[in-house]
Amino acid sequence: MTTLFTVLVVLPIAGAFVAILLSDKVNDRWAIIITTLTTIAALLLICKNFPDKIENLLVILPWIASPSKLFGFLIDPLSSLMLLVITIIGFLVVLYSTEYISPRNKDHSITSGKNRYNFWMLLFIGSMVGVAVSPNLLQLFIFWEMTTLCSWALISYNQQDAALKAGYKALLMTYLGGIFFMIALVILFVNTNSFEFHAIANLTPALRTTVFILLAMAAWAKAAQVPFYTWLPDAMEAPTPVSAYLHAAAMVKAGVYLLARVVLSAYPTITLGNGLVIAVMALATMFVGVFLYFFQDDLKRLLAFSTITQLAFILFGVSLGIMGSSIGFRGGVLHIVCHAVAKGLLFLSVGAIAYATGTKSIRNLNGLARNMPLTAAAFMIGVFSLTGIPPFSCFFSKFFIFTGALNISGVIGTLFAVLVILESLICFGWFLWIGHKVFFGKALALNPQNNAIKDPPFSMSASLIVLVVLCLVVPWIAISIVNRIM
Repeated sequence: MTTLFTVLVVLPIAGAFVAILLSDKVNDRWAIIITTLTTIAALLLICKNFPDKIENLLVILPWIASPSKLFGFLIDPLSSLMLLVITIIGFLVVLYSTEYISPRNKDHSITSGKNRYNFWMLLFIGSMVGVAVSPNLLQLFIFWEMTTLCSWALISYNQQDAALKAGYKALLMTYLGGIFFMIALVILFVNTNSFEFHAIANLTPALRTTVFILLAMAAWAKAAQVPFYTWLPDAMEAPTPVSAYLHAAAMVKAGVYLLARVVLSAYPTITLGNGLVIAVMALATMFVGVFLYFFQDDLKRLLAFSTITQLAFILFGVSLGIMGSSIGFRGGVLHIVCHAVAKGLLFLSVGAIAYATGTKSIRNLNGLARNMPLTAAAFMIGVFSLTGIPPFSCFFSKFFIFTGALNISGVIGTLFAVLVILESLICFGWFLWIGHKVFFGKALALNPQNNAIKDPPFSMSASLIVLVVLCLVVPWIAISIVNRIM
């Protein structure tokens, strides 16, 4: 067990330091091998232990007066869900990147730097694995800050002025969340002599609320929630595979995972008032994001605002759990996985469009389905999945969240349910219109070689096809895990 865990965490991190030394010719194969082995290790660890909770603390820091060892691993249903998202999406993004990060990309022709790209991507995957399996807040904080560093480097990868500014902005705003996290850690340790998740329940009510709100602010900054959301749309300067991983499986998901883990560990000592704060902020974020949909011309920025609203759905589900709705909490956690495959599919579809046409501008795209039928099908299935159309992925998680809202007694539960449905309807209508315009309208002459526009090469197309299948399959796997959580 310990060996398998060590392989899971160390392999992508060690693989990253090897990748930086390799030539571009062998870098792709090396990254695919490492992510394949990491995914296999994760699946073996999950299958070997599900549905049991396994916690193993391995290392002690003798200069810290702590009653237990501080570093190790935790595998339970919640961390299992995160591992599935991190490793599978990570593998598909690396596979997709082998062709996307190339001179043949009409949007961003890249002739060198593959070793630098794979270094940061593998390190990002390893850091997210560390976040998922951390058995306490201190270890989670260390890997949390590693993801901040990796996202900064990957957002800035193109080294153009806009990319450098976007990476710096993301670094500053997410690091601010890390400061809130660190203050919460200090308060927790000083008063409980522990970094354990459940130690929050041992604080006085006032300190418990303080620590919870500080951790919530850390989660809001990491997950790009109001008022910290502005860094995420700017981060679209990153290569599209980076955006896909950042939005679907990493970085922003670390924020919602933190809050879900804290609520799961400290429930029911977290007060109803705290739950209401999380719910109100989530709903505010949803509708700020929806409002800003209508002002976007860049497809990636549109998807970025969609990510902001969908992460708010997850936090809203977590808030329902605080208020006593276990099905609402399970819906929020399920949405981590369901949103991951849908958003990953949408981003990689947009990447295929940019790769073939050289643009992501909605006004300059029309009628692409004639030349790119696979990409068109993938994008529309991503839209149906994201907006909750059965039988695709997010239908199930949104159904759980909607049911959880109705489980809250009184007018507030009904109001919550109405607002959730309203957001879903607006989202569906707008994304359906965008998909229709980009793929099914009268074709525009994008360039003199318009007939050269076609579906992407094998590695990119394979990633799209796998994600299409996952949009149908993943809810049935994830629901069996989620039902063991709360």
